[in-house]
Amino acid sequence: MADRFENKNAPGANADDKAPVKRYVDPVRAQWRRELRAARAAMPDRAARERSLAEHVWLWLAQARVQRLGFFWPTRAEPDLAPLIERWLAQDCTRQAALPVIEADILRFAPWIPGMALERGPFDVLVPPTSERIVPQALLIPCVGIDRQRFRLGYGGGYYDRTLALMQPRPYTVGIGFDCACLESMAPKPHDHQLDAAITESGIW
Repeated sequence: MADRFENKNAPGANADDKAPVKRYVDPVRAQWRRELRAARAAMPDRAARERSLAEHVWLWLAQARVQRLGFFWPTRAEPDLAPLIERWLAQDCTRQAALPVIEADILRFAPWIPGMALERGPFDVLVPPTSERIVPQALLIPCVGIDRQRFRLGYGGGYYDRTLALMQPRPYTVGIGFDCACLESMAPKPHDHQLDAAITESGIW
């Protein structure tokens, strides 16, 4: 399916597109990231929690009317959803799954099939070795942190926020994380996008 959002930061858009972009780093959020990533890495009963998380994701998928789904390849102790997505794809040959690929300052989504050999992209994230792109109807988005209003804390690059701001229609967004990622409030800023749902090992909200 053809892309339905415009990347105003694509290479060639202006003469300075190769200049490094300096962004303000919120010291409070930076501290949260350090603490939450440490908690995730040290999480007890990891296997049991990941199984429970996968069960809740599967329950969500079972009722979701979605044919094109974006998800993420695990990095930095994130949960591994690939076996679950493989099972979801096997139920219907018309379904498509895709992984995010950084292009300029946003994300595009490259089709993924089970068993595909991935290659290393920016930040050492594994990506499909194809130039094909699709537009997902829903996104499963990894969360370093997430609050009760479903505002997400990521790694600080802002890729999902910028991407969602450009996508029309906007896909349904589901934050994925463990209970240890939960915050009372992110004190959201104007650029933060509220997610449509969140899933941890304790349930869906």
